[in-house]
Amino acid sequence: MKIPSAILATVALLVASVSAQQESLDVTTQPVDATTVSEQGSVEPTMAEPIGFINTGKGRLLPFTSSEFEAIERGEWPQSLPASEMPETTDEKFKASGLSGEEIQGILDHHNYYRSLHGAPALSWNWEAANFGENWLQYCAFQHSRGKFGENLAAGYSDFPAAITGWYDEVSKYNFNSPGFASGTGHFTHVVWKGTRSVGCAKRACPRWTIYICNYDPPGNIVSWDNAYFRDNVSPRW
Repeated sequence: MKIPSAILATVALLVASVSAQQESLDVTTQPVDATTVSEQGSVEPTMAEPIGFINTGKGRLLPFTSSEFEAIERGEWPQSLPASEMPETTDEKFKASGLSGEEIQGILDHHNYYRSLHGAPALSWNWEAANFGENWLQYCAFQHSRGKFGENLAAGYSDFPAAITGWYDEVSKYNFNSPGFASGTGHFTHVVWKGTRSVGCAKRACPRWTIYICNYDPPGNIVSWDNAYFRDNVSPRW
C-alpha cells in the first residue's frame, strides 16, 4: 500500500489551500450516521470508520477517514476537503467532568493492558484531549472531529471497556507482515500505537445511543509511502 509521491505533493498543496481558507465547522448541520438496528429493534454497537493522518512535512498532519484514504490511493481526492475543524478546547463550559475517577482508571487500564501485549508504553490521562472530546460530543454528531489528536469513536456499547475491547479486537484482521492503514484495523492500531503517550476520553448519552470518544496524543495511524510509521509503532503480540 504505497502512496505515489505525486499524490502526497498534491495533498500537501490541498492542506495549504484549506489552511488559507480557514473554513469554519458548523457541526449543527452535520448528519448523524444511521444506527445499526437488529431484528428486535435494539441498537447494536458500531464504530465510526477509522481516521488516519498523512505527514505533509514540517510537523503537519492531514487527517482523513478510511473511505477518503481509499480515494487518495486511487489518485482521487474527496469532494469535501478536510477543513480546520478543531473545536475550542479551553471552554470550561464543556470540561470533561462527566467521567468518574473509576471510569478514567478503567479506560487507562484497558488501554494499557492491550498496549502491553504489543510492547507499547503505558498511557497517562490527558485532560486537554478529554475536554476536546467532551466539547465535540456536545452536538451528538457521530463523526470524527478532524482535530489535532488521533481519535477513536464508538456508539451503542455498554461502557468504555466494551468499546475499547471492540477497537482492539480488530487485531484479528491486522496483517503484521504487511503493515499499514486499513479501514478494518485503524481503531486497533490507534490503541496500540507505540508513539502515543496519553489519552483523554469522553462520552455523551445522545437520543439514539451513547457515543464514546478517545483522543490520542501524539496521534497514531500516520501513513507514509513505505509504511515505516506502522512498522515502528505497531508490533505483533508478544
